[in-house]
Amino acid sequence: MKKGFYSIGSIIILLLAAIIFVLVPALAGVEGGTKFPDYGSYNGKPIRYEENSPFYNAAIRIIEDYESKGVNFNEKSFANYFYAQAFEQAFTNVIGSYALTYFSETTGYKVTKPSIDRRIRQMSQFKDVSNEFSPAIYESLSEQDKKDLRKSIAEELIQLRCYEDIFGSLSEIGDKSIYGLKTSTAELDFINKMSEKLYSFDAAAFDMSTYPDSEKVAFGNSHKDLFVKYNLKVISCDTEAKAKEVLKRIKNSEITFEDAVGEYSTKHYGDQETGMLSANFRYQLDNAFSKPEDIEKVISLPVDSLSDVIETPSAYCIFKTTEAPVQPDFTNDFTVSNVYDYLRTREKSVIENYFENQAKDFVAKANTAGFENACNAFPVKTNSYPAFALNYNNTSLIGHSPLADDSLLSTAITTDELYKTAFKLKKDEISSPLILSGSNVVLVLRCSDITTAVKTADDVKACANEVNMAAKSSINSTILASDKIKDNSQEFMKVFLSTIFGNKS
Repeated sequence: MKKGFYSIGSIIILLLAAIIFVLVPALAGVEGGTKFPDYGSYNGKPIRYEENSPFYNAAIRIIEDYESKGVNFNEKSFANYFYAQAFEQAFTNVIGSYALTYFSETTGYKVTKPSIDRRIRQMSQFKDVSNEFSPAIYESLSEQDKKDLRKSIAEELIQLRCYEDIFGSLSEIGDKSIYGLKTSTAELDFINKMSEKLYSFDAAAFDMSTYPDSEKVAFGNSHKDLFVKYNLKVISCDTEAKAKEVLKRIKNSEITFEDAVGEYSTKHYGDQETGMLSANFRYQLDNAFSKPEDIEKVISLPVDSLSDVIETPSAYCIFKTTEAPVQPDFTNDFTVSNVYDYLRTREKSVIENYFENQAKDFVAKANTAGFENACNAFPVKTNSYPAFALNYNNTSLIGHSPLADDSLLSTAITTDELYKTAFKLKKDEISSPLILSGSNVVLVLRCSDITTAVKTADDVKACANEVNMAAKSSINSTILASDKIKDNSQEFMKVFLSTIFGNKS
């Protein structure tokens, strides 16, 4: 369950429209007497898919909304996803409702009869053609329906009162909520001050994906043993006793190694049919063995020889050498590519050091001949970033960061070192090389300007609105992170999908 997926709007919408769900018709052909597992619970209160339950009504409304947008729930491969999404959203809505009811239980707040009457008069289903409340339409309901409706409205108003008292009201005077959370002027002043000092930068980026083949070959020649290819087959067993039994049968010629692969191997390693080990370069064997000495025992086996039973991280294995080891050929493109894969995944510092040294030469030239001349002299990607404030992860409270739109640096907007390096620079100062491994670049920055933003009244008001939105957006994650929530969605969906498609088959 992705608990933070839906916005607080989904919770608010439920509170404002919960009573409408009472009148939603049943989903024909689904129930058929089937009792579904609980989808989950809140504070021990079950969330069930049964007629007229809050979860049922919310799910039906969301499913109907999907259908109105063209989703075909009769197509199984297509419907599975949308059913899961609809129920997840309904669960989120109901959790919001249950949580607010739970919060309000100790307040003693009571909804008055006039409050309920006023809410009924506002409801569209009780208005006539002139859009006025029609007592006749309301009176056409059965007494039980009226009772259920008034109970539902009372619950809604309690939840809404709780929401407003704790989190802030939907109604405002000016730009201030009437109830609940408020934003202090000191907080706004602090946030506005954070976005006052603006920096502009020029950037030169060394793209580490351009690591030259000549360097790959040089590394390969210096570490040839890592890229020797060993031709091995393997049988893996869950227990040492079983592996020893299989080895004994092979040695006694009761079964061939190849037949034993199919009959006994759990296939933790190697090809499913032949048992041939595919990750068979020397450096790849490290992952298949628990002890370095066991690797040496296996790779030193003569052709067609069997190993003893060897314990590995996943199984007890028997290895067989099928051919002599193949020495690496660094004129072969595949071998060179394999060296590069090794460097990227196991020794990326080799690549980083290469480009860092280039970047140091770049900085030296930039400091003597100018940043632009250095950019022309080195194979770098360049960019300029207009004035922006220090804005970790591009939060809207501080204003938009152009780094978030950059193809090279968008993945680095949560990298501390980027900000520590950039925002310590003085005007016209050039940074030392910065390795951004996640972005696969080595970066050099020049601070081209530092200015102070002039805040207008509109800017201050916009900041206040952003703070209010941030506060409200945190409500959903706060409620949905509760340990009072139990999720049984997988079991529910298994039974639900089996039932509906079984009924339709």
